[in-house]
Amino acid sequence: MLKYPALLILNGIIFIMLSTNVTFSPIAKAETVEIAVLSTSSQQRAVYAKHEKNLKLSHPNIQLNIKFLSDTDFKQDLNQWLNKGSGPDILTWQGGQRLFQLVKKDQVKDLTSFWDKHDLNSRFSAGAIDAISVDNSRYGVPASYYQWGLYYRESLFESLNITAPTTWDELITVCKVMLQNDITPITIGAANKWTSAAWFDYLNLRINGLTFHQELLVGEHSFNSKQVRAVFSKWKELLDSGCFTDRFNGWDWTQAMPFLYHKMAGMTLIGNFFASSLPQTLKDDFRFAPFPIIEKNIPRYEEAPLDLMMVPNYAQLSDDVETVLLSLTSNAFLSELNNASSMISPVTDNVASEDYFTNEGQKLLQEAKGLSQFFDRDTNAEMASAATIIFTDFMGHKDIDEAIAELEDARKRYLIAQSM
Repeated sequence: MLKYPALLILNGIIFIMLSTNVTFSPIAKAETVEIAVLSTSSQQRAVYAKHEKNLKLSHPNIQLNIKFLSDTDFKQDLNQWLNKGSGPDILTWQGGQRLFQLVKKDQVKDLTSFWDKHDLNSRFSAGAIDAISVDNSRYGVPASYYQWGLYYRESLFESLNITAPTTWDELITVCKVMLQNDITPITIGAANKWTSAAWFDYLNLRINGLTFHQELLVGEHSFNSKQVRAVFSKWKELLDSGCFTDRFNGWDWTQAMPFLYHKMAGMTLIGNFFASSLPQTLKDDFRFAPFPIIEKNIPRYEEAPLDLMMVPNYAQLSDDVETVLLSLTSNAFLSELNNASSMISPVTDNVASEDYFTNEGQKLLQEAKGLSQFFDRDTNAEMASAATIIFTDFMGHKDIDEAIAELEDARKRYLIAQSM
């Protein structure tokens, strides 16, 4: 409380009242909320910058500070922030095991009460929620995901009088028709190894289901099992039939795609990031199809790597941090962010996009019974590095026993030994 002379004006006469106490409230100081974003594009950064301005207008007491970092820099800084217990208040990250490993280390804040308070469970798809949940507790807010599946040229399929395969038998038939017409059924570029993991993932999901797949990738099942052998047997069936390009190990994924453009190959299994690289003159001729069903009793599970926002345990979930985090769940922000990134918003009432591939992906993922995060996100880095090489080598030698033995050895070294 500060004492100042008070002024009173009556009938034009100014009276100075020295003994009156007048209270002045200090101006509220703006709290700074810092967000670290794993940045992928200038378009993405522009969306965040716009959101920062809008938030300042609606909440002038909050000073938002957004740091954009490359993939390498972000992952390096993330470890430093979490280990020293100091850093940004909100962090972008990735769902599945990459998040769950941080939860096990008690480095990520439980946001279940935040979800309940704002009724977020009714706003996000079941698959997206599953990718940020441990024992029914929520440890992040979904931001973006994208589908994987088969991409092909509609005009080629029409000329061959075939349709996109929905079952394993149909896939085999489609491959035979293409081979009879001197067209390689499936193009893949696996020089960087990881694209071959998509085939293992989808075959395992379609034959053994999501729970087995996830447990296998954290070491809870042996690769030397009848379930895994069934996966490689189906894969070998395609390889023995000559369904894949011969030089798969000599190209990266971008180098394998021109075979589709020139109708020398019929299909590819890839993520929707592929669509942004399509020549504009051909884009309208491309279509998307889910990976075919193999076992009828296995529900449809899909590959959908998910990005999220989380609050590290060292940060306080203050009112201002909560306000910012809630603003990042709005339909308007998530719609703009994902349109700019050619990805899909995980909210269930997302406005339909004008993009064919995004709409197909949104429908696919919202109807899926569950989502996997892709092999390298569902296991640890050492296992992912070893397994993707084994998968790619298998496509060359086609020896099931050799591949299974190598995977089981890698499991014992990188999953079992490290958990002891």
